[in-house]
Amino acid sequence: MKILIIPDSFKGSMTSTQVAHTIKRAIKDNSNHQVITLPFADGGEGFIEAFCGFSNAKIRKCECHNIYNQPMEGHIAVLGDTAIVECAIAGGMQKRRQVMLSSSYGTGELIRFAINEGYRKIILALGGTGTCDGGMGIISALGGIFYNEQYNEIRIPKSQDMNFIFGVNFRNMPRDISFTYACDVENPFYGKDGAAYVFAMQKGANQTQVQELDEGLKRLNAFLPRDISSVKGAGAAGGICGGLYSIFGGKIRSGFDILCEYADLEKQIKNADVIITGEGKTDNQTLMGKLPYKIAMLCKKHKKKCIVISGKIEDIRLGDYMISLTDDSISVEQAMNECEEILYKKVQNSLEIIGK
Repeated sequence: MKILIIPDSFKGSMTSTQVAHTIKRAIKDNSNHQVITLPFADGGEGFIEAFCGFSNAKIRKCECHNIYNQPMEGHIAVLGDTAIVECAIAGGMQKRRQVMLSSSYGTGELIRFAINEGYRKIILALGGTGTCDGGMGIISALGGIFYNEQYNEIRIPKSQDMNFIFGVNFRNMPRDISFTYACDVENPFYGKDGAAYVFAMQKGANQTQVQELDEGLKRLNAFLPRDISSVKGAGAAGGICGGLYSIFGGKIRSGFDILCEYADLEKQIKNADVIITGEGKTDNQTLMGKLPYKIAMLCKKHKKKCIVISGKIEDIRLGDYMISLTDDSISVEQAMNECEEILYKKVQNSLEIIGK
């Protein structure tokens, strides 16, 4: 039997590569099944790792800053005339979750590095960020200027600074850049379904701050060269998609679809007998188009058995079988701290279901 493993990361515990290899080890240690791993992602965390896994892309390292302006080593990937930049690398959530003080500036430094190296085509993987600054930080890193009420430049603008914009200058920004935004949500820039109301609380915002951020995004939109209030996906990555789209234009595409093309995913699914997918938490948001949902739909299309293995599974049905790391005896905290060991045992104990 040929088993294909296509997981997303278990955020906060294991990368998609670690998840795939742990599942493979549990199967190979206890059976003779043929196992192929294909660590995957959508538009968020792990996009570059997945992209490099099934292409000849090369990693290029550079210095940048995280969302709280602390120095770090970041990286991009390059393939041909294209650079791949992942927002979650410099812009990812930290243990300290203070979204009002966060900035996407570090992601702008990665983009600037790619541009300075001569790359004019950029795939920007959106998602997994700890910011909600509408892309102000990136725009600033690329030469855009935001002014406050005293007409002083807002340097390294933070999410809370959107409400204090009184002027802009985008004349010195590069104009010959072709962006493809790898995005797997359709949330608008602001409003009840926008970047602040849907995502900011998980980044540390309270209800008052959510309202302030939403007003800030609305204010930022008024100063951008193109109104992006009705652009689907503009709210991705704390509004980074909308802010950059307004200035540079480009194409907003499903990150999953981009990776599918490079991995020739449908052919691999057609050639397998069983497909295993999963993520850290499978819930109603999964059904809005996250990786396990899309894998399950492809399995249904090609009449393949699909097994979903996730850290936690809420009251939904997806695929043919679902396996949760958490249960009556295993808490979420324990599952996160002992993820590899628990995942191995869960797969080991489910071989009869997997190999049916």
